[in-house]
Amino acid sequence: MFKGVMIGFGIMLASLVIPVVHYVAAPLSPFVAGFIGGGIANINQDGVIKFGGLMAGLMFIPVVVVLIIKFIFGADEIIGIPATWWVIVFAALIPYTWFGATVGALGGYMIRRNADK
Repeated sequence: MFKGVMIGFGIMLASLVIPVVHYVAAPLSPFVAGFIGGGIANINQDGVIKFGGLMAGLMFIPVVVVLIIKFIFGADEIIGIPATWWVIVFAALIPYTWFGATVGALGGYMIRRNADK
């Protein structure tokens, strides 16, 4: 399952760096990442929520990085935006990522289950 989660997280990160396309790709990336990563991990119905939780857990990394930059290095702004706003935005993305990845993984599981019949 870890390989599928890492591939899904890579898909989410890759959707952020494509200029202009990221306006459409970034909001859809948790669903797409859950669909593709869940297919690679070949999860069953019991692992769908766990898969979404692991994907959302990886979103804690940016929050921790911003907190380290703010409190250890003493930076009040990151790229001209207050560090507190960065923490709020990344913290809001954690449940969004969990929901998108879980629904995507569930959709992938349902398609695989119906294809096996």
